[in-house]
Amino acid sequence: MAEVLPSSFRLQATETADTVFSRLLIGSLFKDQTFQPGRTFTDKYTERGGQIYIRRLGKPNVIVSDARVAGGMKFTHAQTADSLVMIPRYDRVNVSEEIYEIVDTLRSSGRSVEKVNEVIEAWKEKCQIQYMSYLLKTPAIVNQVEVGGAMLTADSGGLASATLDDLILSMTNTIKQIRYNGGRPSVILINPDMVALFQQAAIKFGNAYIPQTNEELVRTGNIGKLFGINLYDTNLIGAGTPIAIPVAGNALPNTGNAANCEYIIYDHDTFGIAADLWAPRLIPAIDFTGSYGQCDSIMGGGVANPALAYAKVNAEVIE
Repeated sequence: MAEVLPSSFRLQATETADTVFSRLLIGSLFKDQTFQPGRTFTDKYTERGGQIYIRRLGKPNVIVSDARVAGGMKFTHAQTADSLVMIPRYDRVNVSEEIYEIVDTLRSSGRSVEKVNEVIEAWKEKCQIQYMSYLLKTPAIVNQVEVGGAMLTADSGGLASATLDDLILSMTNTIKQIRYNGGRPSVILINPDMVALFQQAAIKFGNAYIPQTNEELVRTGNIGKLFGINLYDTNLIGAGTPIAIPVAGNALPNTGNAANCEYIIYDHDTFGIAADLWAPRLIPAIDFTGSYGQCDSIMGGGVANPALAYAKVNAEVIE
C-alpha cells in the first residue's frame, strides 16, 4: 500500500543550506486603540497654535427674595467671572524607519509595503500611550491654568479589587460622586484584570453588565455597557506586558500610574486631545539606497473639568 503524505507536508527534492524568508509575515503586537474621537475623548479643542485656551464659564448667582418686603423687587447685581484652562501642545510623537532597498530585494516576503504599515501602527500605539498619560497625569489644583488629569477616587492607594462586588461598589461610588458634581459619565475604562472579574461572574444577577459583540469590539475594546455607560476593555492600563518581553515585538509594558490603574470613569467631552499630524509619508533616503517610513505629530491634552473624571490608582495590582 502506497504511503500518502499529509497535505500539510511539502516534498523537498533538493537539499539546500540557503537562508530564505517566509512569505508569511507575523505582525508586531500593539496596544489597544482605545481612544477614539467622539467616543472616549473629544477633539473639539484642536486648533492651530502652541497652546489652546478653553473658556470655562462662570455660573451666575440666582437670588430668591421675598417680593413683599422693602427692596424685595430690586435686583442684586454681581459679576460672573469666567476662567481660562490651557492645553499646551509641546509633545512631539514621531518615528522614522530606515527601509533598505537591497534588503527588500533579497527578501521573498516583499516586506517594504508592510514595513510602512508597521511604522504607522507603532506611531498609533505611542499616541494611545500618550493619550492615557494625559488622562492619568497629576490632577489640576485650584486656579491652575494648565489642564491636569483625572481626580483620584476616594479608595485609591490601596489594593486592587479582589472580587466583582468590590469593583462594582467602587465604581458605583465613583459614578455617584460625578453625578453629585453635576456631570454624567459616558465612559468606563477597565484593565484586563477587572474584565476577568466580570467574565468570572458574567451571569451574576445585579451586576448590570450588558455584553456587546460585534466587529467594533476588536477595534475599540467596547465590550458592552455598565449602568448604561459604555464599558471599554483596555490594556493601556493594568499590569500590561511583562518587563522581560518573551518575544520581540510584543506591546510595551505599562508603567507608573498606568500600571497601577484599575479603572477610569469620566465624561468624554471633558477629556480633550489637541493633535496635529504632518505625516505619514514614505520619502527617498539621502544617505543610503532606500526610503524612510515616517510619521510626525505634535499634541497636548488633559481633563478640562476634573470634577467629571475619576481614576482608581492602586498601590499594587493583581498578579
